[in-house]
Amino acid sequence: MRKLSFFLVFALCLFAQQSKIVYLRLASAFDEHREFYVGETIRLKYNLLLFSNASLLDVEFIPNENPDFANGAELLNPNSNWVKKEDDSYENTFFYKIKSPNFAIPTLKIFALSEDGSYTDSDMVKGRRLEAVPLGGEFYSGVVANEMKVSDIKAKKYDDWNNIVIFNLQTRGGNLEDFKLSEFQKQGFHGEFERTKGESKASYYCVIPSYMQEIKFTFFNLKTLRYEEKILPIVIQSDRVSTQADLEPKNNFLIFTNLILFALIMGSLIFLWIWRRKKAIVYCCIVVVLVASLALIYSFFAVKEGVLRAGSVITILPTKSSTILQKISSPMRVEIIGEHERFYKIKLDDSKIGWVKKNDCQ
Repeated sequence: MRKLSFFLVFALCLFAQQSKIVYLRLASAFDEHREFYVGETIRLKYNLLLFSNASLLDVEFIPNENPDFANGAELLNPNSNWVKKEDDSYENTFFYKIKSPNFAIPTLKIFALSEDGSYTDSDMVKGRRLEAVPLGGEFYSGVVANEMKVSDIKAKKYDDWNNIVIFNLQTRGGNLEDFKLSEFQKQGFHGEFERTKGESKASYYCVIPSYMQEIKFTFFNLKTLRYEEKILPIVIQSDRVSTQADLEPKNNFLIFTNLILFALIMGSLIFLWIWRRKKAIVYCCIVVVLVASLALIYSFFAVKEGVLRAGSVITILPTKSSTILQKISSPMRVEIIGEHERFYKIKLDDSKIGWVKKNDCQ
């Protein structure tokens, strides 16, 4: 017992000699009594002080003990670096995205190591349990933002019953990645997100019924604290779908060939009229007219087909980053209706239109 008491007293004396070397606090005021909204991103700035030449050892996020509350918020940047300021303090900003009405901000705990490495110290900012207002509605797109813009609306015929619409979205301080139109099955982001400080940009596509003349959706404006409506007019363009370049399928060789055949037919008819009394010339002209006419008819009505290899990918647009429409598991026969650079425009059996790489089509 005496030995145990001695070691306890020694440990307490040693602990008493260890000074506090780390302090952590919230750098900005956090109003936990205001209204929060599901989908909103909370921004928390922390300030860290290290004394006696201590060094940062570890950062730990301790979730709430209740799984429902812990899963109600998502930490978006857990690996964010601490930035040293002029006063030798450190600063970091973490973003928490609200995912459900009941959520909790995790406890942030910082560990520091003394200069000589003999002991560690820690400090923390305790987490909070909060509530958020769920948002919804028939046309709600799932976006909560300070501002939202829509631009470069392009529409074209997709198949016999549908049109495809592509447009650019831009939000400031919002969750653009959650954007979705409730009315349509085929939709998604086209290409990659552009993220700058506080802003997000992306291109979006959706396949809509051909009778629709507009697309309507809402987002929740965090400045006005109300739903804001966006209406996109649908104006069908002539087989163009790109927001960056003209992707109208062209086959200049076929057009040139058809013009030559047409000129040959017209020239033969003129010769036939001029030399109509010479039978040999008449017969030659008739043969030329018949052959050229058959070739011209064939070029107009003949279907160019190809076979897609297994594993081929059909995309919405003829670009590398285009959204995938369908992946082929076994060889498939398709109709080739156009081309653009390294891509063929194809028509499937169900009248759907897509693009494939020329190397994937035999």
